[in-house]
Amino acid sequence: MKSRFLRTILPFALGTTALVGLSATAFAQTTLTILMIEGYDTGAMQALAEAYSADHPDVTVEVQALPWSQFFQVSELRLRSGDEGIDLIYTDAPLVASYAANGYIEPFPAELSAQAEQALVPSAITAGTFDGQIYALPMNSSAQVLYYNIDLLEQAGVTPPAGLTRGSTASAADIAALGEGRWTFEQVAEAAAAVSGTEGGRAKPWGFAFEQFSELYAMQPLGGSLGAGVISNDTMTAAGVLDGPEWTKAATWWWDLFNTLEASPRELGFGEAPQMFINDQLAMFVGGTWNIPAVAASDVNFGIAPYPYFAGGVPTTPTGSWFLGVTAASPDSQAATDFAEYATLSEAGTSSWFASLNQLPATKALLETIASDPAFDSFPANAMRLSGYEAQTTAVPRPVTVAYSQLQDAFRTAFTDIANGVPVDEALATAVAAYDDAAARLNRP
Repeated sequence: MKSRFLRTILPFALGTTALVGLSATAFAQTTLTILMIEGYDTGAMQALAEAYSADHPDVTVEVQALPWSQFFQVSELRLRSGDEGIDLIYTDAPLVASYAANGYIEPFPAELSAQAEQALVPSAITAGTFDGQIYALPMNSSAQVLYYNIDLLEQAGVTPPAGLTRGSTASAADIAALGEGRWTFEQVAEAAAAVSGTEGGRAKPWGFAFEQFSELYAMQPLGGSLGAGVISNDTMTAAGVLDGPEWTKAATWWWDLFNTLEASPRELGFGEAPQMFINDQLAMFVGGTWNIPAVAASDVNFGIAPYPYFAGGVPTTPTGSWFLGVTAASPDSQAATDFAEYATLSEAGTSSWFASLNQLPATKALLETIASDPAFDSFPANAMRLSGYEAQTTAVPRPVTVAYSQLQDAFRTAFTDIANGVPVDEALATAVAAYDDAAARLNRP
């Protein structure tokens, strides 16, 4: 999840809370290569590489960046071939299990893993763990929030949710109160229906949308807030889970949103929902905090509220982002492990990464700083404080399974079909069959 978030609030007092303290380790002359995606992340990683090499003059760290359209296919091919030219791989969280199961990356040493468990939020540890061992460490995390257009809601006779708005301030206690009073998905649907429709023969704005339409990352909390996972605990089947009563209820809410209430646009591409929101064509959307700079720069009278949940359920929210793993083929795995520790656990490394990108941290120390530092009191910087609260209280990682790609595809197909009127039971049954077939093929005895 890439973003630039309010660089103007930095630098701040990052040194107030200690992270893992590292001393420079001596290595023989070594060149490490990191394979990652192109983008803002690349520059931040290059800065980390240069800072690390300054403390370790015998180690040169090179960054190889590929465009998004090529990264996943090329990295899979190079890892599968045992390419010794890659020492560290920048990977999306759900791919960790597949890379570990296929022997592409190696587990971190027990001592380092113990340090990570102390320093990181539990959801990050879960996402980087496979078969009881930590194979990847997080560069950062992510969060989703509810954006709402105050004027469009009020014009429809709807009282907006409690949230963060222009000119507001919010302490950590205020953020916790927002979390306790968050809207339900039932309230979202009711408000969306009030906003949408036609008037005088002209279409009114849409009521609600997910930025990441039908994507598991963004929508897993629908079933999660009702107490359901996505697949079985042993990862071998989705039967009885994805087609169980909790997901059936969640998917029925989704079906009604499009086919009964007609309050949400179908099949939005990534980035379309924020643009529609800025253009007053959409009253509410759930999306990443990376949208805040663009929305804040617009003329929209908007607010930011916590991710919704179902009435009677428990709030759960999306999480997870990019991780760093050491390749099994690396001829310099000790040095690569040391760099991974520096980048993901040290105060210097994690502070540099956050200062460069302002992506939600995964370290408890930085999250504590966000909760207490006055730089995050005012809007819209306090949205980072809300995201930090969710990271520590409601975040649930995506399933750790070697068949995650197939699960994601099956989920996307099912919820796209449901939005287009396919019966819920039929769509969920098809998704379960697709995942179960893949799990049977990919899970090794």
